[in-house]
Amino acid sequence: MGARGRIHCRDDRRAGARPAARGLTGADGSGHRRRGVDTREKILATATRLFSTQGYANTSLSQVAKEAQVSKALIFWHFENKEKLFRTALQRTLEPYFINVVDDLEGLSEVDQIKRLIDQYYAFVSENLYSVKFVVSLLLRDEKHPDDLIGHVNELHRVYRNLLADILDSGRQKGIFRARIDPRMDAALIMTALHGILVQGFMGHAAPENSEALLQHLKASLADTLVR
Repeated sequence: MGARGRIHCRDDRRAGARPAARGLTGADGSGHRRRGVDTREKILATATRLFSTQGYANTSLSQVAKEAQVSKALIFWHFENKEKLFRTALQRTLEPYFINVVDDLEGLSEVDQIKRLIDQYYAFVSENLYSVKFVVSLLLRDEKHPDDLIGHVNELHRVYRNLLADILDSGRQKGIFRARIDPRMDAALIMTALHGILVQGFMGHAAPENSEALLQHLKASLADTLVR
């Protein structure tokens, strides 16, 4: 493709963390700081899971403290209040991840490039299930969420869709794909199918079809539909 695509969001994992006291463990307090970081991560992971499954309004700091096996005082120490804990958990769900076309797709045919991007999408969702559920739940629930959330998710979606569209257009120009395909619309259709598979995955055993089987069928159907 020659283009370098990247989906990217930065956040500071240590944002809002208070400095550890010096001299409590070792000459520089390194042991204390390490325990402080571990505690903060445990609180954050627990909060992310609860926010994703229960929403903001139905998750209390008392519940986070109980399930993280820490005191509420420690939550206040690291995050000050529920709002800051919520925003930090949200930032964690949007940590940097990259779709690097040059490194990941170089040397592959256009058909295989599309299959690789689909696999990357599925892998990302599978490896970050609580994070994805968190974002989806915020978008679907009629409750508060940061104003910039929808804009950020839309940007990630746009960049990913444009990568697919570029590959489709390249394949069409080379005569690999049918001349009648519409790269932009077909890329959007692929994204819609992936979102549907994502919802199927959230249904678990109640889903009528296995998500991985649907993914494989999607890739096979695309190859049959797009290729001349």
